[in-house]
Amino acid sequence: MRRILSAREYESALLSLSYDELRQAAIAFAKAAGEMMGQHGLDRTLFLCAGPFGPLAKQAAERLGSSGKRADVCEIVKDELPDLTGSLICDCLFEPTGSGTLPAKRRAWIEAIAISGCPVLSAAVPAGLDPDTGRADALAVQARITVSPAGYLPGLFLHDGLDHCGGIRPVGGETETVDDLYRFEVADAKRLLPPRKRTAHKGDSGKALLCVGSPQYVGAALLSARACLAAGCGILFVACPDVVRTALVRLPEAIGIPVGTDWDGARCPVAIQALAGKQAVGLGCGVGRGDVSPLLEAVLRSGLPAVVDADGLNCLSRHPELYPLLHEGVVLTPHPGEMSRLTGLSAEEVLDDPVSLARRYAGIWGCTVLLKGAATVVSDGKRTCIVAEGNAGLGKGGSGDVLTGIITGLLSQGVEPYHGACLGSYLLGTSADKAFDLLRERMLRATNVIEALEDREP
Repeated sequence: MRRILSAREYESALLSLSYDELRQAAIAFAKAAGEMMGQHGLDRTLFLCAGPFGPLAKQAAERLGSSGKRADVCEIVKDELPDLTGSLICDCLFEPTGSGTLPAKRRAWIEAIAISGCPVLSAAVPAGLDPDTGRADALAVQARITVSPAGYLPGLFLHDGLDHCGGIRPVGGETETVDDLYRFEVADAKRLLPPRKRTAHKGDSGKALLCVGSPQYVGAALLSARACLAAGCGILFVACPDVVRTALVRLPEAIGIPVGTDWDGARCPVAIQALAGKQAVGLGCGVGRGDVSPLLEAVLRSGLPAVVDADGLNCLSRHPELYPLLHEGVVLTPHPGEMSRLTGLSAEEVLDDPVSLARRYAGIWGCTVLLKGAATVVSDGKRTCIVAEGNAGLGKGGSGDVLTGIITGLLSQGVEPYHGACLGSYLLGTSADKAFDLLRERMLRATNVIEALEDREP
């Protein structure tokens, strides 16, 4: 776990770095600067400093100098801005001002960086980006790499942050336990996905039930079911309308439970009966506007670990009498529009401070809230994390269905809901190669074995 600190906390953490921590941070800065100088064919790095980064910049500059590279340090409090032409700019202008406005001299330096067209390496957060909110000033620096010692600042992941920080390279800031806010990373994923025993059988890997799909949204059911199996669910049942059950022939490992032509209150008892003996439930992907409130109520009353998404969330928002049935085993996965309907807040209010909002409503509802966005926020009211993996390619139909399937599969294997939500979001956001490396044998399905046998050369 790596902590996320407010700007004031971050400044204090920087000033408290030990000699060895400061040395490691300087090495990381010098390494990143050396790489960028080589990539851009530059022979000078110019460190522009303010506030707490002065000592670290000087150490990094000395390291670059000792390796034969030119590195100069300019401090905003005493130096005039030099000519930036032909330089790698190391933006060390972080200051926890919190005022929302840039002091005149600092503004002038940031404007000069923007006009120069020089590649930029930022320290902690690109200058001009609010370190707490991620809102960018019109002059905000566009960094290629942001090196962040002592942990992270929230602004890296919120609002405009991800568009300005480039590649993020953390140095230090790890902690064993975080009760407030942290970023979910690969080490956390590995810890939550221990290797499977060779003696494990399908019954050990959990039985899950997905209540998904409709004549209009057949694909949503198939995507969530396939993802649930890929996440390692041992036996998967899919309660769905007839047309979806017919389409499940493409996924023979899933066991279809027909509920009729489409979802409505009269069809719910079939799915309710199927709750018996399951370890986890996923409800909502593509069920349309049919009334599934009796099923949603039964799922919540069952006490089973459950993921409620999409049309399941819309159903919940139309039936506020069900809110008291939410419990710590439930994961709600709204996007900002769905969160708006659940809370009665405007979408703008939801987007304004997603960290506080997710934490607040997770506490009110007593469940885990996974609030989707470019960076996803997960909270159970006590613990909160940001998952910043992924790219704009995930902003399309089907990604939420895959997420629901992954989390449901993880819950069926005994992963606790909060961790399942964090891990599911991380797995969705990572590249296919990294996700495969983490899941490995969990992803293997019976048809994969047949495909491998068929592809084998005689």
